Amino acid sequence: MDAWRIVFLFAVRLTICAAILWAVFRYMGMIPFILALPITGVLLAKPIIEAGGTWFHWAKKQPFAEWHGNYYEFAGTQIRMLEVGRELWVVDADLLRVIGEKPTLMLGSLYDVHDYDAIADTKYHGFSPAGAEKVLGKSDHFEARRMLMWLQREVYKQHARKQDLAKMAAKS
Repeated sequence: MDAWRIVFLFAVRLTICAAILWAVFRYMGMIPFILALPITGVLLAKPIIEAGGTWFHWAKKQPFAEWHGNYYEFAGTQIRMLEVGRELWVVDADLLRVIGEKPTLMLGSLYDVHDYDAIADTKYHGFSPAGAEKVLGKSDHFEARRMLMWLQREVYKQHARKQDLAKMAAKS
C-alpha cells in the first residue's frame, strides 16, 4: 500500500474518531467518553502500524536512493566517494564531518577546481585526492592524520590497484 493512501486513511479515521469522541463527550458526559476511548484506539491502531512500517521501509532505503558511487566507513562515519575520471573524489560533508567541520560557501574560494569542485551529475561537492590531503594536512583535529593515512593506504591505493588490473585485462 502506498504512503499517500495510508496517510489519507489515517486522516479519515482520525476525523471520524474525533467526531465520535466530541459527540460522546458533548452530549453524554465524561464516563461514556472514557468508555469510547478504547474504540478510538482500535480504529486508529491499524493505520498507525501500517504507516510506521511503510515509513521504516522508506527510511531504510533513503541513504542509498540517489548515490551511485562507493561507500566506505572511517571511524564510524560513512564516507561517500565517486570516481571522476581516474580519481576518487570524497564528498565534502563526509570528510569535514570526520574532522569536526561543516561545509561552507567559502570552500570554493579556498581551493582551486582541481582540489574542490562540484561532483559531476550529482548535487554534491567534493575533494580530489590532492584536495583531501590539503584539508586533512591543515586540520588540527586528532582524526585528520589518521584519516589521511587511511585514505592513502586503504582507499586510493586499492582504487589504483583496481584500475591497473582493469588496464591489464583490457590489454589481454
